[in-house]
Amino acid sequence: MNVHGKTVLLAGIEPILALELQQYFSSRGIDVVESSRHETETSPSTEQHFDLVFCETHHPGLQALLKAVSSPVVVVSRVPEVDDWLDAMDAGAVDYCAAPFEREQLDWILESNLGRDSSRPVGAAA
Repeated sequence: MNVHGKTVLLAGIEPILALELQQYFSSRGIDVVESSRHETETSPSTEQHFDLVFCETHHPGLQALLKAVSSPVVVVSRVPEVDDWLDAMDAGAVDYCAAPFEREQLDWILESNLGRDSSRPVGAAA
């Protein structure tokens, strides 16, 4: 799968998790744009196209972000809490992952959401 030239938005993710994700995406040749928690709470970024969006499960602007972007949204958490993930998936998120991030799971998320031509793919990591 060729992911070079793709762009991922890290929306309101705490710095330590964002750094871990950014290192992974950069190693794959994927451009990363970060927005602070405040920026995504007040006005989700809809002007720029993102191929994939990562947002924390407890982000106050998650619902607005899910409605505002046409890109697939993956929810992220420090602690795996199934109820939070299910709520986010019911609201429109396409996948989820928890720290510490495993390379194989992130590869699967990329393949599932960027490796096909669907405009709004659906998939969930087990």
